[in-house]
Amino acid sequence: MWTSAMHASLSDALHALPPPTPGTWSAQTLLRLRTCAALCTALARARNAGAKDADLARIVYATYLHVTTTLISDAQALEEAEAYWRRVTRDHMRAGLLWLQTLPERLVWGRRQTKWIGLHGVRAEAEAKCERLHRAYEATARALGALAIAWHTSSSSNLSMSERAKTLCKEGWLALSSDLPSRPKDHLSHTTAAFLDAVVTHEAGVSRVLRACGIPSVMTHAWPLLIVYPLVSWGATSLVYRHWTQITTQMAAAWETVQGLVVGWVYVPALRLLDTLRAGRKERALLVRRESLAADEQSLERMVESLGRDTLQLDPAALADLAARTRAGDLTPVWQVYEAAMRSPVRGFVSGSLVRTLLIHVQKAKVDLEIALSGIDWLLKSQELLLGAVGLAPALGLVYVLYASVRGSVRWLCQKPASLRASSTTQLRMDAWQALRRADARCCYCRCASSASSSHGPVDANDPASSRSMALLYGRLLLDLRVLRTSLAALIKHACHGDRLVHARLLSEADADLQALECADAWTDRANVVARMWRSWGHLISVQ
Repeated sequence: MWTSAMHASLSDALHALPPPTPGTWSAQTLLRLRTCAALCTALARARNAGAKDADLARIVYATYLHVTTTLISDAQALEEAEAYWRRVTRDHMRAGLLWLQTLPERLVWGRRQTKWIGLHGVRAEAEAKCERLHRAYEATARALGALAIAWHTSSSSNLSMSERAKTLCKEGWLALSSDLPSRPKDHLSHTTAAFLDAVVTHEAGVSRVLRACGIPSVMTHAWPLLIVYPLVSWGATSLVYRHWTQITTQMAAAWETVQGLVVGWVYVPALRLLDTLRAGRKERALLVRRESLAADEQSLERMVESLGRDTLQLDPAALADLAARTRAGDLTPVWQVYEAAMRSPVRGFVSGSLVRTLLIHVQKAKVDLEIALSGIDWLLKSQELLLGAVGLAPALGLVYVLYASVRGSVRWLCQKPASLRASSTTQLRMDAWQALRRADARCCYCRCASSASSSHGPVDANDPASSRSMALLYGRLLLDLRVLRTSLAALIKHACHGDRLVHARLLSEADADLQALECADAWTDRANVVARMWRSWGHLISVQ
């Protein structure tokens, strides 16, 4: 994780001090300390060993490094707690769930006041906690900004080591506990002790606020689930055990249904459709075969030729013409013989012409019927592919819906870690975007305020209200920079896809922008840096 410019400057100044006096702790030892009590122990050892100003300055610098780190972590915890209670005040469902989760605590401790009963009381309590957390967050940000401004101011001044350490202690004491009853004495050891006491007081105050208004514990959130899950599991297990036979029967029926749908309505029709495509124009199960129709047509032609030769006494050329007319469907000579026989039916019956023409009538009707059936057969054959596809489409739709449901469930179960990673990346982008947007807004506000104050005359730099306001703005900016450092480091690593060279170069450029934003002399310069960061990193933190 990157270090801020102030932490890097503090570490450099700490290592640049003269070697420690025997009996006192070195810079490496002081940097490993994680509590204010350990720093107080280091101060006591330095006093007992007759410490020099360098030893006390080393403790002051280490305390500055410790307290700024602690303030940043405290501000993060306060912000997360405030965001939690804000969600409770805005969401009735969360408020109701919190009322259920905190019910045993209220019953055990006798918290039965009227205003805490019901959702309205829970939301009122959450609103009060939000206000208290916000005040603590503002105080923490103001203290962080004041300490950072004091350090940067002392770095640019020409004070001696002792005076610089004493000034840092006084500024830190004023930033953390300006409400103490008495000011520390001018000796460096006393100012250092007063500064450490102020740090202890501030840490205790933040701890009290977080204990009273922090996010409820894991057990508070989990106890309804710890009670409901075993009951639901026991009930579900008992239900399955009692109705196991019916469940297996229903599962078998469901499997048979799916199998029948897939095999009977998709697989078999699909094979038939493939057979239709593979057969093409070949013969299939037709109503009338081509050979049967050709044989009947040839039989009709022979019957007409025989009638023309025996009854009409036609020559071969006329018989050929009659055969051609018969193939075309024109049997006018036959109908003329039939009409003549009908005028003398007995003679026509005896001569056989009437019977022969009637048989030709029957054969002609048979041929016409076969031709009509052939047309119907051709129509069915031409629409066979379309009918098969229409019959297969609904079953394919049902199978696709079933497949999509199963596939979506399996993907959700198997790719849940990937979705969590995607959601965490989106959250990082949102955090970075919000932090850079807040920094941009503060730069614009301070630039406009500077322009307005310059038009109305110079502002007194020693004005307490102005100093507190500037410390608050700068402290908020440092907290936003902390979010930007964390988010950009993760987003750049995600965007580089394992390319270490590109990763290192992008980290270096981002660190340069963040340090320029932190160490700029004027808010106008910071606004220019923010504009450059929007141009350089806007695509990386875009939430669209």
